[in-house]
Amino acid sequence: MLPPTADRERLVDNTISAADALPGSGGPLPARARVVVIGGGIIGCSVLYHLAENGIVDAVLVERHQITSGTTWHPAGLTATVRATHALTELASHGVDVYAGLAARAGIENGFNPRGCLTVARRPERMTELAYSVTMARHHGIEVHALTPAELVQQHPMLDGDGLVGGVLYVKDGTVNPGSSALAMAKLAVDAGASLVEQTAVEGLETDARRVTAVVTDHGRIECETVVVCAGLWSPPILRMAGAPLALYAAEHVWTMTAPVKEPVWEWPFVRDPDGQVYVRGYRDRLIVGAFEPNGKPRSLDTIAEPFAFGEFPFDHAHVAPSLKRAHERLPLLRSVSFERHLNAPESFTPDSLPIVGELPEVGGLFVAAGMNSQGIVLGPGVGRAVAEWIAEGAPTMDVADLAPGRFGTAQAGTRYLHERTRESLGRLYAMHWPDLQPTTARGLRRTPLHDRLAASGAVFGEVAGWERANWYAEPGQAAEYSYSFDRPPYFDNVAAEHRAARETVALFDLSSFAKVQVDGPGALATVQEAFSSDLDVPVGKVVYTTMLNALGGVESDLTVTRLAADRFLAVAPAVAQRAVVNRLRGRDRTAELATLAVMGPRSRELLGRLTGADLSSDSFPFGTVREIDFGFGPVLAVRVSFVGELGWELYPVADVALSLHDAIVEAGSDLGLRHAGYHALDTLRSEKGYRHWPHDVGPADTPLDTGLGFTIAWEKPNFTGREALLAGRERPRTRRLAHIRLLDAEPLLRSGDSVRHDGRVVGRVTSGAYGHHLGCAVGLAMLVEPELAASAVTVEIAGREVEAELSRRPFYDPDNVRLRA
Repeated sequence: MLPPTADRERLVDNTISAADALPGSGGPLPARARVVVIGGGIIGCSVLYHLAENGIVDAVLVERHQITSGTTWHPAGLTATVRATHALTELASHGVDVYAGLAARAGIENGFNPRGCLTVARRPERMTELAYSVTMARHHGIEVHALTPAELVQQHPMLDGDGLVGGVLYVKDGTVNPGSSALAMAKLAVDAGASLVEQTAVEGLETDARRVTAVVTDHGRIECETVVVCAGLWSPPILRMAGAPLALYAAEHVWTMTAPVKEPVWEWPFVRDPDGQVYVRGYRDRLIVGAFEPNGKPRSLDTIAEPFAFGEFPFDHAHVAPSLKRAHERLPLLRSVSFERHLNAPESFTPDSLPIVGELPEVGGLFVAAGMNSQGIVLGPGVGRAVAEWIAEGAPTMDVADLAPGRFGTAQAGTRYLHERTRESLGRLYAMHWPDLQPTTARGLRRTPLHDRLAASGAVFGEVAGWERANWYAEPGQAAEYSYSFDRPPYFDNVAAEHRAARETVALFDLSSFAKVQVDGPGALATVQEAFSSDLDVPVGKVVYTTMLNALGGVESDLTVTRLAADRFLAVAPAVAQRAVVNRLRGRDRTAELATLAVMGPRSRELLGRLTGADLSSDSFPFGTVREIDFGFGPVLAVRVSFVGELGWELYPVADVALSLHDAIVEAGSDLGLRHAGYHALDTLRSEKGYRHWPHDVGPADTPLDTGLGFTIAWEKPNFTGREALLAGRERPRTRRLAHIRLLDAEPLLRSGDSVRHDGRVVGRVTSGAYGHHLGCAVGLAMLVEPELAASAVTVEIAGREVEAELSRRPFYDPDNVRLRA
């Protein structure tokens, strides 16, 4: 056993080999293991440790150099208790709990010091963002305090409060030694019976029937059932060995360390100054200043020479000088001390600045836990727990849907796209986290056939899964660009007009980014019956709303499935579920082949009737059915469904006639009040109607029984994925329930993550919300942990303010679907 280090921390000199430090490690490579973990950084060691905690010790970690030699040896070691979402907060909080007990359990000093953190705000908008963070902390029972500038200075005597509007003290945040923490978790795993082998490089991944079966290394082959790739910025080439893309890229990441100072910096909270793009922490008798500069420096793997164990890049003083200047503004002490150590080393970043955690859609049993966006120390223990429990239980036990590998389109794994996006991704951690925030780099990767036509109509685009999607439409003379706010944004009235068009006249949406997967042939019915919870043995032309479940009955996607013929089905799913649905069905991906134009509103029948002689009446064309209709451009698949709660049709023309059909619709609706509408209006409309949004209202850790989707379960149907788990839980009392919620004050906005309170206690959280322009108030859905309150008066805490609200078991808008079936 490695004795406790003499120093409180070993931050950049922790190069101890596990083979020397951990008795029982470094043995021969096993010929077989249930789980192989690739990569010996904080994430890989955490996965191995948590596998052991879940009783899985038939596991081996392979590291091509030494453990911690990749990224884990050089982070500044900051820990955190509160993150931007409930899921990330749970992961981060678990990390603090693990770090707090590691030294006592493993006998390895890991330098854990919960000294607290002061996050300061230079402008009112940042203080509003911090107010949402305080609400998040209160929801989870985490101690935080909002402070004035004067109170901030009391907490940190060297802090200059000039120019600050306030800040927050996160009492249990702190610092930890990353290398020693990884070593401690590895030791506990090895002590429990797991294996760890260094100096072993992975050369191949073997698969059979799209499942991983073995890992090939330079020291031999390991047969296995599961592989977890935790190789940080080297993860993409490893996953490519199994044909799985990964949207992750490297960037230079920097910090600099002062000479010794006389002040007791070790005892003070560390400081985050996100408006200044810097943090400052005490380290022994020195200070470390780190930067999250807004214009990062991406690094291709081709420029990182092997071997790169414990490697560094040259330090670019000019690049980080603006950020360091802001640190000097905030802590004047830095102006009078010299800097003795400058570090520049690689980190890995993702297109949306969130980690990638979960099973790859393309290969069963192949997991990834990488792309931590410089949050590996904060999230490492929680990520390890999430992956280990997933492997142990056969499906996710925690809400990590937003981190799923399949959320990125395959094109987003392209080098050119990632190189450009990473310039922005590095700084996103400290950038303002505005509602509806859109990336500005690497845009235009995937475009629908209507893109240019929509742009000419004033479309302002957002990005999802690499798709450019029209989110809202600017009026003539209005800037067609985003301007952000925590209150009603500048485009609030634009979205309201689009919303009203769908409710009162007719609106046209481009939904071409929806995933479209076709299953054909003699086995088509059996395939969809196994994949989906509903009975798909329905008459030809019938549309069924259903769910795709995992082994625990969690919802991997919600979608519609249309029976086009006896042996042909078309599944339509959210864009972020494209890879998951394609690989579950192993069908024909028609996403790019078919456009999707949605014509919605009470005058939609009148409009479409001008383009065809087909009978569109409810008697001839009822809700939930499909027909091929000739609108003058050959047969077009027309589906009578609606995600807005009004009469309407989704039209699926082939891509080469989509523009012609669009233009014909616009011309035919010119005197009917037709209006282009975007995804923001789609969200306000579906929120008003109470439709679920995957994966926020319902996800892989939620069952249909918890989320009001029990009607999608065909209990009598045998052998669909998740059936046994649902049957086991069918008679149990519900401990959670999804309910409809609306604010009684017409002014505030409702957003995902807001806390729901009753009699002063937290009883749930808002899963999604938007402004219901027809109802005249914010409306959405909330997951309750006290299901009996599903029809009650409650309050919602919004950035520290409690607003009265109403819960309902039924939608607030047209609960009987009269307008939908008109």
